[in-house]
Amino acid sequence: MSRTILVATDGSPASLGALRFAKALAEQKECRVHLLGVVEPMPVFDAGFMVALPEIELYESRQDALRQEISGQVEAVMGSRTRWPVSVQAGLPGPRIVKHAEKLGAETILTGLGRHGPMDRVFGTETALQLLRVSHIPVLAVPESFQELPRSAVLGVDFSLFSQRAAQAAVGLLDPPWDIHLVHVLSGMEFLPTLSGEWRGDYEDEISDRLAEFADSLPTPTGCEAHLHLLEGEPSQELLAFAKGREIELMVAGSHGHSFIGRLLMGSVSTRLIRSTQLPVLVVPPLERSEELLAEEEAEREMKSWVRELDEFTKVNAGRRTTLELDDPELGRQECGRDFPLWGVDYDPKKDRIHIMLGRSGTVEGHLSHSIPAPQEIRIARREDGRADALHIRFPRGKVVLRIHWD
Repeated sequence: MSRTILVATDGSPASLGALRFAKALAEQKECRVHLLGVVEPMPVFDAGFMVALPEIELYESRQDALRQEISGQVEAVMGSRTRWPVSVQAGLPGPRIVKHAEKLGAETILTGLGRHGPMDRVFGTETALQLLRVSHIPVLAVPESFQELPRSAVLGVDFSLFSQRAAQAAVGLLDPPWDIHLVHVLSGMEFLPTLSGEWRGDYEDEISDRLAEFADSLPTPTGCEAHLHLLEGEPSQELLAFAKGREIELMVAGSHGHSFIGRLLMGSVSTRLIRSTQLPVLVVPPLERSEELLAEEEAEREMKSWVRELDEFTKVNAGRRTTLELDDPELGRQECGRDFPLWGVDYDPKKDRIHIMLGRSGTVEGHLSHSIPAPQEIRIARREDGRADALHIRFPRGKVVLRIHWD
């Protein structure tokens, strides 16, 4: 049965290496390839209750433009149009990519090897690193310069289940006959200066035996070899130097996952490898789904009723004239807009905001968009005949009322 892989691309040249890697896997290992592009929300600067939002037409045009860019990339890599399915979605790249991979049953997520500038690290724009924080599916970050499947790999081994999964995943990506270098890095030994030479020798012998057992557990077809190495120092630095000295073509790491502080500081070996090399890097994370994904889905489940109610409210009342009021405990009741036709009301669970859109751009009525942060309760007041009279939204700073005109 062929494997499924997902290529996450932003349409930029940085994604071309991932597409070439996917092409090689499809041709040589009969993998099914799916493509995903994610349009990130445009920044919204909240200066109070009334916030100007990007227009929906602009958002949709960005999605259409990204789809065209991805199609052009595929044509450039494949030489012609391909039947690889392309999906373009809106949201935060990391969680959106992982969820799409889950839906497809993908075994590996391929992405471009992001930039390494300090500002990218501060603002978290490196998609590969975003994926590492949330993914429970192996992530392969590929530089733009990649051309063909690797035939050599280095794997940092700590004898955990994470290392075993990483080794098995790496073997599935290598082009035989291949060489895989299993490296265990002794770290922290410099803080034990009183160790006897005999104890240290016994310890290194035990580690070497365990490396040999680890190698024996790997499937090694004829012509393929597993090489064992014992190094000492800081793990990421030693692995990077080893790869450079041996002209290694793929770096592999198993990830133990991170605590909240660990994710914030991003000090793992796998993160340092991705930030410091221009080789493809395969990171195999824990099988458990991340706290971010679970929390996001829980919030979505809790707010589904809001989404359905507001969607139904929009369908029934779109185009009707409205009056928008803000009831602030300090400022009192204020009228924020009168006689604007309703365009739509929706809830964004990721940003925990309700957006109210009144009027349509390009018309004589004009266009207003309002964003209500951290809504606590919604209620639809109805007339005796069942028609909606007003939408009440309570939030920490007061209440918003959207009144429907029926006269």
